[in-house]
Amino acid sequence: MSSAPRRMRAVGMAVVVLAGAASALAAWPQESVGGPPAGFSLTPSFNEEFDGAALDTTRWRTAYRTDGVTPPTVANRSLYGNRERELYFDPAFLGLGVQPFSVADGALTITAAPMSPSAREAVAAAVAQQPESIRNSPLKDVSYSSGLITTKGSFSQLYGYFEIRARWTGGKGLWPAFWALPADGGWPPELDVMEALGHEPTTVYQSVHSKQTGAAVGDTTRVAVGAGTSAFHTYGMLWTKDEIRFYLDGRQTAARPTPTDAHKPMYLMANLAVGGYWPGDPTATTPFPATMTIDYVRAWKLAE
Repeated sequence: MSSAPRRMRAVGMAVVVLAGAASALAAWPQESVGGPPAGFSLTPSFNEEFDGAALDTTRWRTAYRTDGVTPPTVANRSLYGNRERELYFDPAFLGLGVQPFSVADGALTITAAPMSPSAREAVAAAVAQQPESIRNSPLKDVSYSSGLITTKGSFSQLYGYFEIRARWTGGKGLWPAFWALPADGGWPPELDVMEALGHEPTTVYQSVHSKQTGAAVGDTTRVAVGAGTSAFHTYGMLWTKDEIRFYLDGRQTAARPTPTDAHKPMYLMANLAVGGYWPGDPTATTPFPATMTIDYVRAWKLAE
């Protein structure tokens, strides 16, 4: 098995702080504003309002790497190349019944928590069955359960506007994200509509990773968030043949030319990671269970 794509967050990551970020923080609207920007011919192509009683597993898969046919292994349930400390569970995984997803009041909540001793024992046994390179990787140190949803195999799109309305709890070592990867399985490119670090409750990061920008570093904008990330906000991305623009609560935060390798259909993913090179590990003061609550995920396509 080839190694999973790595979302590297090196210490030398290029970060652009918006001009006037301090004043923008005070002026940011308290209510999230959503929907695609004006001036573009866009039609809805994907709409998930989480209005059912449970996660719709016909449109959402719950492992990072899966073909929808072969049951995902323990190695397919964590980006261990990032030194993350979670596994992405669903109730069927290893027969443990761990359920990180709950749907209520039109929203999906993903919960991350320390594994029970019995779950850690079962996970360790599963890791021991992997090839040596995986057995000796950071996968051996996972100790948290969490959740990931992906439209891989059910929805992908070339260009358009993509948006999530979400909030999350804070704490060192937490790493919520909403992002897009190529449907053909390659990496890079990677388009990060939103990433956040739990110990930075008023900041989000919006990034383009490509061979053109340098896959391990990328091109990242750091954005101040009024009212903090524990409140609902909308995070959006307009992706065209010529340009990628990012948005927060209806306001454009960044724009950059579309890289040469980012002209292929991509699928969507939202997850709550725990640990990793970038956020660091949780500490004794990190509140658990931790949650990421998603009000909706929507996409629009550009008119041809």
